Amino acid sequence: MVAQTIVNTQYGQVQGSVNGNVYQFLGIPYAKPPVNQLRWKAPENPDSWTGILNTTAFKPACPQKDFKPDNSFTIKGDEDCLYLNIWTPQLGAAQKAVMVFIHGGGNQQGSASDSSGGTYLYFGKNLSERGDVVVVTIQYRLGPLGFLVHPGLEAENPNNKSGNYAVLDQILALQWIKNNIANFGGDTSRIMIFGESAGGSNVGNLLLTPLSAGLFHRACIQSAVPVIEDYNVAKNKGIAYVDSFISSGTPTQKIAHMRSLPADSLLFMMESPLKGGVVSSEWKTVKDDVIFNEFAMDALKNGNFHKVPFMIGSNSEEMSISAPTVVTPAMVSALINTYIPPIHRPQANILYPPGNNNTEAKQSYISILTDAQFTSTTRRAAQCVSVNSPEPVYRYFFTYRHSVAALAPYGAYHGMELFYVFNNWENATLGQGVLFKPSDDSVQNIMREYWVNFAKTGNPNNSNLPNWVTYNASTDCYLEIKATPISNQCGIRTTECNFWDNVINFTPCTFTSINSTPQNLDFKVFPNPFHDQVYIHSNKEILEVSVYDILGKLVYKKTQNCPQLLQDLNWEEGFYYLHVLFNNQERLVYKLIKY
Repeated sequence: MVAQTIVNTQYGQVQGSVNGNVYQFLGIPYAKPPVNQLRWKAPENPDSWTGILNTTAFKPACPQKDFKPDNSFTIKGDEDCLYLNIWTPQLGAAQKAVMVFIHGGGNQQGSASDSSGGTYLYFGKNLSERGDVVVVTIQYRLGPLGFLVHPGLEAENPNNKSGNYAVLDQILALQWIKNNIANFGGDTSRIMIFGESAGGSNVGNLLLTPLSAGLFHRACIQSAVPVIEDYNVAKNKGIAYVDSFISSGTPTQKIAHMRSLPADSLLFMMESPLKGGVVSSEWKTVKDDVIFNEFAMDALKNGNFHKVPFMIGSNSEEMSISAPTVVTPAMVSALINTYIPPIHRPQANILYPPGNNNTEAKQSYISILTDAQFTSTTRRAAQCVSVNSPEPVYRYFFTYRHSVAALAPYGAYHGMELFYVFNNWENATLGQGVLFKPSDDSVQNIMREYWVNFAKTGNPNNSNLPNWVTYNASTDCYLEIKATPISNQCGIRTTECNFWDNVINFTPCTFTSINSTPQNLDFKVFPNPFHDQVYIHSNKEILEVSVYDILGKLVYKKTQNCPQLLQDLNWEEGFYYLHVLFNNQERLVYKLIKY
């Protein structure tokens, strides 16, 4: 490997270091420090510099309370925190796929240099080296510094809106990557974004904003779904928050006072985003009708998102570490009575019995928190994206348990899969040396390969792996990730997910992509409206024909010797959606009307 590690960026030269067989650049600025009058402003491009900028060490995290599993915390971070990190196997015109990771932490804690179990969790060296990809991790503003909505900030903006500063940070980071990553060996036409927990929500939100168009080409959400809050709700919280510091003066005067305070003093009201296993955060992305025009689920239902290949999944015991250490049957009953309407409580007690002892109770408690907040929400997002996008969707369910006996009882806990995606469990205190078992190696190898294949091609599969089936809303088939993955299962906790859909009155998504004919296919469908048969004409070979009703239920499918004439269509009157996959992998979704 050539030891020359100086790379040109649009703002100046940076010098990294060599780590194994990759080049490593830590702490590259993608924005001006958001301090003083730039606090609560959209991020700005960094100033250019002369000479060579040394980028060999992580920069500080953004200001935060760093909560531990026992809800104790330390305050850390610096407002000058808008930096990114790059690991690459080759500099220059190498055209490697790019994997951009967005960290989690409830949008109020976390950083690109997070450590867990005695190792950096998102350190990209192994993933880059073994996967032959460029890995990028980014930081963005957190908590009130990233999401505050307030009248005093509205007055500064021509659109009279505020908030979403962290989202703009992420978009600016992606713009920097698109403009500069080619010099680091990256392919600007193969950029994948992926994130876990709040980072996964941020990935989902980036799918929904028009401002991120063209900045990425695949997306992966781990243990999350997109979340967008009502603007006025956030504004009322922002007013109360600022009034807790200064109660008199105009909104503009109050913001001026807030800008005069040290960043760490702004954190005192923040609580753990996973306290008791219930996911919560006061600081969220908001529907401002500028960056986001719809609430998240509305956008997914309406098909208003970037159509890119999409992966999504969750873990089987998400909240096992965050749940209370001791759970009694009475606590399970209290959880059900607190969060579930009376009409649904009998069914909840059947699905999640309080149990006769603390062990049984804790199992039900963790299952409630996991299914309500992750398993069911992931299914909704997968279902909505799959029916409203011509691009493939892949769903996974991570069920592997650590081989270390002390950790195995926690199952597949929240964030555990990250050790294996980044291939860093082998560096953890309880995962290195003789503690690193063949099963651990198997999981990290298969996850790396699936994720890297997806980054490179938009399809996670290759000939060395069990085939990960494309997701279909009507069958809910998925890949179970463990030491020996299983790829032929369908329906993850279906009864439980149906229950949670009923609790929130969720209506399954329907198709919105109408008559989107691929180019150069000379494609026709007639008659339409139809009564009992439909004729399909195309000058291209058809690989698959399928038809779905308006609720996404599969009513017809043919994958071999696909007919041009669909006959004896004795379906109910109404709308249907014809999916046609051609031999050049172009996919058509066509609206049919049955009378």
